[in-house]
Amino acid sequence: MRTGLILLILLLLLPVTVVLQDLLPAVPPVHARIQLLPVLFCFGVLALPLLPALWFALVTAVVQGLLLLQIQSGAADFGLTIPVVFFLLWAIVLQMAGEATQGMRWELHAIGSAVMTLTLLSGEFLMLGFTRGGLLPDMNAVLRIAIPAGAALLVSPLLYFLMGSLVPVSPQAQKPPGIDR
Repeated sequence: MRTGLILLILLLLLPVTVVLQDLLPAVPPVHARIQLLPVLFCFGVLALPLLPALWFALVTAVVQGLLLLQIQSGAADFGLTIPVVFFLLWAIVLQMAGEATQGMRWELHAIGSAVMTLTLLSGEFLMLGFTRGGLLPDMNAVLRIAIPAGAALLVSPLLYFLMGSLVPVSPQAQKPPGIDR
């Protein structure tokens, strides 16, 4: 019951997050856009059990894939396959990290959000570089990747503590029986 409620809230927050990240102003030096979808994704995957987390990853991947869909010269730059594989792999990695740290922790959520945003934007840059030519990054491109990753690191604890009452966040709550350390 609780898992279903969390999944429903997260699915309702997906379009709100997409709209909110588009309405946020760009960061002035290079006009980098703050990415909130990876922050919500990391929270959802860490808060849910494996199968609902994989389903949430699939839905998030479709939303992100549709956001990236651009038609250039009659062909799509990105399909839906790459975001689906990317988000499913990240869901598995985050689930394993959650198991290794014995539960959901704000530090894991913050680091996972930052690293996932960094890999998401770097992967988008590389894919666009392959399809359109020109893989040499300049300082502007590096800052447009690094600033949203840093922002995800700073924004993720806010989401964690706002939604923390919905999930058991204490490592003691998910401690396996018989281990007393």
